[in-house]
Amino acid sequence: MKVYAIVPARSGSKGFKNKNVQQINGSPLIAYSIRFAQALGCDRVICSTDSEVYRDIAEIHGAEVPFLRSDFAARDTAMEQDVLKDLYEKFIQYQIEVPDIIVWLRPTFVFRDLELIQQGIQTLIQHPEYSSVRTICETESRLYRLEDGKLIPTFDDQNKSMIRRQDVGSRYKVYSTDIFRFNKENLGDDFLGRNVLGLVTDKICGLDIDDESDFNIVKCLVESGLEDVKKYLF
Repeated sequence: MKVYAIVPARSGSKGFKNKNVQQINGSPLIAYSIRFAQALGCDRVICSTDSEVYRDIAEIHGAEVPFLRSDFAARDTAMEQDVLKDLYEKFIQYQIEVPDIIVWLRPTFVFRDLELIQQGIQTLIQHPEYSSVRTICETESRLYRLEDGKLIPTFDDQNKSMIRRQDVGSRYKVYSTDIFRFNKENLGDDFLGRNVLGLVTDKICGLDIDDESDFNIVKCLVESGLEDVKKYLF
C-alpha cells in the first residue's frame, strides 16, 4: 500500500499571522511535521499550501510541493475535505500516483509519538474494517458553556458545585494526527468514516498552536531540553 504524509499549511491565518512558519528553536513549524513524516518512512511527504513562500520553506526542509492549492481549497472557510478534493484532483492532473492511505500532519502540532503513529498505519493496513485512526489524548471532562454570561454545565453535575472527574468519566481531544484511507469515493464531509480507532497518546502531543499564547507555551517546552519533551520532537 502507498502511504503519503500530507502537511496542510495554508498561509492565511488571521489570529496569528503566518502561524505555520513561525520559528521555534530555529525551525519553522512545518519543519517539525516534515521531519516527523520522514522518520515515519512514508512513500512521499507532500506539503499542501497556497503560498509560494511556504512552498519554498517546505522544500528546503525536505517536503515535495508539486503544486499549489486551488482557490476553493485556500479560502478561510475551507475544510479538510476541500483540501482532500483538491489533492485528489491535482494528483490526477499531475499524474501522481494516488495513495491508499494518508497521514495528516497538521503543522500546529509539534509533538508526536513516532511508534504510536507507526502502529496506527500498520493497524489500518492490516485491518480493513477500520475506516481511519486518530491519535487522542485525555482532556478535561467537566466543561461548561456560557449562556448570557451564565455558566451551564455540559455534563451531569448532579446539582453539585464540585464533582470528581472520575464521576464524569474520560473524554478525549482529537485532531493532532489522523490516518485514513484515500480514494475518489472518500472525499466528502465524513472522510474519516464511522469506524475510527482511537490511539491514546501523551497529553503533550495534544498541544495545538492556535494563537500566540499557545505558541509561547510550546516554544518554552521545545526549548526546555527536557527528556520527556525531546522524545516527541523531530
